[in-house]
Amino acid sequence: MDWLNATLRFAHFITGIAWIGASFYFNWLENNLNRTAGQKEGIAGHLWAVHGGGFYYLKKFKSYPNELPKDLHWFKWEAYFTLITGFALFCVVYYYNANSYLIKSDSDISSSTGIILSLVGFVVGWLIYDNVTKSSLVKKQWLVSLIMLAVVAVAAFFYSEFFTPRAVFIQVGAMIGVIMVFNVFFVIMPAQRQLVQACIDKSALGEEIGFRGYIRSRNNNYFTLPVLFIMISNHYPIFYAGNNAPIVLIAIFVITVLIRHYFNLAGEKKAGGKRTLAAAFVLLAIAFYALIPASVNAKIDTSRVVTFEEIKPIIENRCATCHSKTPSDDTFTMAPSGFFMDTKEQIIKGKDAIYTRTIASHSMPFSNKTNMTDDERETLAIWLHSLKNK
Repeated sequence: MDWLNATLRFAHFITGIAWIGASFYFNWLENNLNRTAGQKEGIAGHLWAVHGGGFYYLKKFKSYPNELPKDLHWFKWEAYFTLITGFALFCVVYYYNANSYLIKSDSDISSSTGIILSLVGFVVGWLIYDNVTKSSLVKKQWLVSLIMLAVVAVAAFFYSEFFTPRAVFIQVGAMIGVIMVFNVFFVIMPAQRQLVQACIDKSALGEEIGFRGYIRSRNNNYFTLPVLFIMISNHYPIFYAGNNAPIVLIAIFVITVLIRHYFNLAGEKKAGGKRTLAAAFVLLAIAFYALIPASVNAKIDTSRVVTFEEIKPIIENRCATCHSKTPSDDTFTMAPSGFFMDTKEQIIKGKDAIYTRTIASHSMPFSNKTNMTDDERETLAIWLHSLKNK
């Protein structure tokens, strides 16, 4: 399973780079086309570029060229394989080990129910977005943005009732990713096929066809940064391990969309970019301050004396079931991150990591699988604090 996890993660990473890289490039290209007067007939804009030791000249047609080129590249497989590898990875990590990775330890739902809830979220998220974007609301993109923010917020709070915080983040990110790929499969590619057929038939091309593909591609552009940040967030428990994880997730969505909006405004040379960037940085500063863990002194009775003999059974029963050369856990057959807690020396050496994960963020034990109590955390915190004073 570890080999499968690593292989799928690598494939997902590579195909994701290929897809999102192409998305970034074409949106940049759209923003930077020279659209000044005097364009050749049928040309909407052009661009000169230099890269990799050569000059490039690109043109965008208002509708289609006089003759369909023999070799025409379609950008689709990058998106499709990103979804295929991503869903396979989701199955390996969160569905296969649902009781450990997906479902909260104190939740009363079964693993199969949790998997069904997850799958339903993918479908519902797409249906809401697709129907909103097919309606007249599509002309008011600010309203579409607010609706999608509401979808993210509802999903974040709903899944927090059943899923581990880490799984909630990945679930919401996957829901957005599904919307992006379905945009390509169900809307962008059919619109492009109609465009190609119109070129073959030399038939009139309505503006609505081009707009459909354009607006979905533009929406995908705004979704990329939230998805990318959520993808890496599972490596940083400070974002998802606290009681306010859903709020943090919503804030991530808003901040990353604002940053993407700034780059789009700057590329189109439109006003409002500085205000957008300022708003993003203000929210980022607030989030940074809110996520700073409270001092250990503010949480514990520092006058109490705790010995290693008192914390040793806590480590053995709550931590070393996974973090050992011979783990007893049913899922982790190797110590996560190669972090061992078998001896006093190893525990003291890892004191900062132990404090960060068990006291500051409560992200360990993972999903509190071994049921570490608040009293045990406080005892451990007092002992860790005493080490700093030695």
